[in-house]
Amino acid sequence: MELFDFVGIIGERSNESLMEYEDKDLLDLYTIKDEEHWYTLFNPLIAYLGDIEGKKILDIGCGSGALANELSKKACQVDGLDSSEGWIGHCKKTYDRENLRFFRATADDLSLFADESFDIVVMNMVVPNIYDADEIRRIFGEIRRVVKETGDIVFSDLHPVCVMAHEEGNRKQVRPDDFSYFKDGNRFTAVVKIEGDREIAFSDSHWTLGFYTDVLDGNGIYIKKIIESTYPENAPKKFFRYSYPEYIIFCCKKF
Repeated sequence: MELFDFVGIIGERSNESLMEYEDKDLLDLYTIKDEEHWYTLFNPLIAYLGDIEGKKILDIGCGSGALANELSKKACQVDGLDSSEGWIGHCKKTYDRENLRFFRATADDLSLFADESFDIVVMNMVVPNIYDADEIRRIFGEIRRVVKETGDIVFSDLHPVCVMAHEEGNRKQVRPDDFSYFKDGNRFTAVVKIEGDREIAFSDSHWTLGFYTDVLDGNGIYIKKIIESTYPENAPKKFFRYSYPEYIIFCCKKF
């Protein structure tokens, strides 16, 4: 079994030693994950946002830049942000659009952006890679500051049902003996089969729904809609269809 350790690659806690961004095998594996995300994360998010013409968008934890690039095809301006120098370098080399920019920064300090700079802020699978509750509170405080009064805030996480599942299809959760759903910040490992005998191991943190509602309310943000995503009927058959939602998407506004 060939195992690639992608701990923190998707989100804020990227570790440069875990990925050589010129390594084609690793980039190919991540491309496959991006392809899955089009069906379970990106397309539902884009559909929710609707008409984004003329909008300015911030993509926090942009990773490979695939979603930011897609949004830039219709939006006025898209800024992709990631803490990983490797990912930002990859994005700058891969995409060349006048209305698409990439910055290296952490989500809890968006000081390079002025108040109410964006119509939309998206943040895909970043919070599972944050291990400190106060840092998460700072992140949402910064998000509220940079988004306009009428703007949208959309972020995602593993669905709680998925976190508590042991194994199904191409995914299994490896949890410590003292893991509890009710303990915010619990760490666990998600092992996902990609192709053949190849697997990717993600080190994630778990946050309860109650924690999210408290953090959002404390930062003047409310949940407008929740999307429990699944693969649509037209998704390629190579993707395993779980009997539970793999991801949860929080669609929010500020008040």
